[in-house]
Amino acid sequence: MLRRIRLCLLLVFLTPLYLAAKDNAVDLLIISSHSRSSEWEQGMLPPLDGLVDNRPDLSISFEHFPFISFPNVASLENALDNILNSYPAQPRMVILLGGSCFSFAPILQRHWHGIPMLLIGEQDYYCDLEYTLHGPGNPLANRYPLSVLKNYGYNLTLISTPAHYRRTVEMIFQVQPNLEKIFFIAGENYLIKERQWRIEQYLEKNHPEVTYQAISPTTTSTDKLLSILEQEGGPNTAVYFGSWLLREGYHESSSTRHNTVSLIEHIAPVYTLFRNNLEKHPYQVGFFSYSQEEYERLVLQRIQDVLDHGLNPSQMPFSYLEAGIPTLNYRAMEHFGLDTSLIPDDALVVGAPKTIWQGYKRQILWAATILLILVFLSMAQSMGSLRKARNMAQKASNLKTAFIQNMSHEVRTPLNAVTGFSQLLCLPDGYISEDEKSEYLSYIMNNSQLLTIMVNDLLGIADMENGRISVQKAPTDLNEMARQAIKATESRIPPGVTFVHKPGLNDNDRYRTDGMRIQQIMINFLTNACKNTTSGEIIFGSSLTENPGFITFYVADTGPGVPIDKAEEIFDRFVKLDAHKQGAGLGLSICRLIATSLGGKVWLDTSYTDGARFVLKIPKEEA
Repeated sequence: MLRRIRLCLLLVFLTPLYLAAKDNAVDLLIISSHSRSSEWEQGMLPPLDGLVDNRPDLSISFEHFPFISFPNVASLENALDNILNSYPAQPRMVILLGGSCFSFAPILQRHWHGIPMLLIGEQDYYCDLEYTLHGPGNPLANRYPLSVLKNYGYNLTLISTPAHYRRTVEMIFQVQPNLEKIFFIAGENYLIKERQWRIEQYLEKNHPEVTYQAISPTTTSTDKLLSILEQEGGPNTAVYFGSWLLREGYHESSSTRHNTVSLIEHIAPVYTLFRNNLEKHPYQVGFFSYSQEEYERLVLQRIQDVLDHGLNPSQMPFSYLEAGIPTLNYRAMEHFGLDTSLIPDDALVVGAPKTIWQGYKRQILWAATILLILVFLSMAQSMGSLRKARNMAQKASNLKTAFIQNMSHEVRTPLNAVTGFSQLLCLPDGYISEDEKSEYLSYIMNNSQLLTIMVNDLLGIADMENGRISVQKAPTDLNEMARQAIKATESRIPPGVTFVHKPGLNDNDRYRTDGMRIQQIMINFLTNACKNTTSGEIIFGSSLTENPGFITFYVADTGPGVPIDKAEEIFDRFVKLDAHKQGAGLGLSICRLIATSLGGKVWLDTSYTDGARFVLKIPKEEA
């Protein structure tokens, strides 16, 4: 009895502790070697911040250890111990973000044996904490490969996000072939010191003709840095920027880096160790970096593998983001008199100007094509009318008049829009904002697409009425044709309108007909429904029973409908019931010609009263 009482008291005592530990447990602990506001970390955090927003089921905690803010190893280790002890339950996974943090891996292993770890940083090794905090760049320093830790049973893997310093150096020489001197701007942080001596060794071995000088904020003030660059900067000089961080009075932020780069980029050609925002730095020449998209994909994949699929990081290979492309700033190269023709073919170029032809080649060609077609059709109709009898000549004249009245308005409107907005885009920089440029380009694309539709209609009806319509019958999956038609027009369905598909054919059945021509009619029916329906629904269906012996397709909408007395007139050329709707009034005429050539028929179902219902029937020919 006494044992039971003791056991109950023990459970009463331990239960609150267990619940408190459970409440404080986290799924993902992220330990970073930079402050939250540092520009490097802001480039690394998007996939992790995305998890916070998109995975409310995960408990995620961030801890920041800006290394050079610690005076000694003891204070750093004490801060880490305090952080780890504040988590009474072991996290499901830890991310060490930044190469300096890699030194924490053995400490984490001792504190939480077997903890799953993902290391994200530039290198695949770590150094002693004393060297990481205080040591100058030293080729002989102890560097411990992470692969050794993995062999010792550490449950970790690596995503290497290297600074492609060799490729950046070669990119500099490619765009500045007469280079005489390279300045490397190096703060007191660990990885910059690592890169400093590696770049020096690389230049000494591969480009001994070039003078190399490292400038550090420990011995040089910002004013002195500007003075040096003003005296020696120019097209034969390059500045390779690492950081400008000082241990004394340490403050790491995106503005620190941004302001320093902004000061020197006007004086000499500046290249950065990692990716940078060239929109904010209009005179920074460029950088060479891995793919940000590939980095974000890998990070999310590794986290999901561990937290969602139960895999161990030790089972995953190390990932090295070696692929990358040079990114260069056209405006900056012009500013420093650099030869823009030397830009590598595979480079991503920011700020390159476009001629009117380069920017609007497609629109100009379409406009010229339309004008030529209009001239050709006008001449063809005029010549044809001379060879026809009086009644045929009169009819041709009437059609010509309708054509000119219709097309002069239909073509002028989008063509004026293309021309007008193209002229606005040619204004000098600063006259219009980026948002306005994007808006104007959307207007140009929309009106170009309208011109394309008109040209296709004109070409289609001209060919058909001259006996050049091509019908290629073959075994066809008409359900697939219907799906393709839906896919081609689904983006045009107005907001608030419901689309309903009611297939009445078996998926495995094949019928002998011209599938592309059938799809052309379907697209025309669906496009008209989208243009005329602002609310309600659009129904697209097929049937084998509505017209026995035929295959029937129909499109019904809840738009304004068509007056019964116009049921046949709308299939004539250039007929439009609403002059304000876009189009040349040729689509239904083309549909009727196609249906006739297939031995079928199209018509308006006048018994339908909820809007308009267009019907196509074709002979049912088994394949």
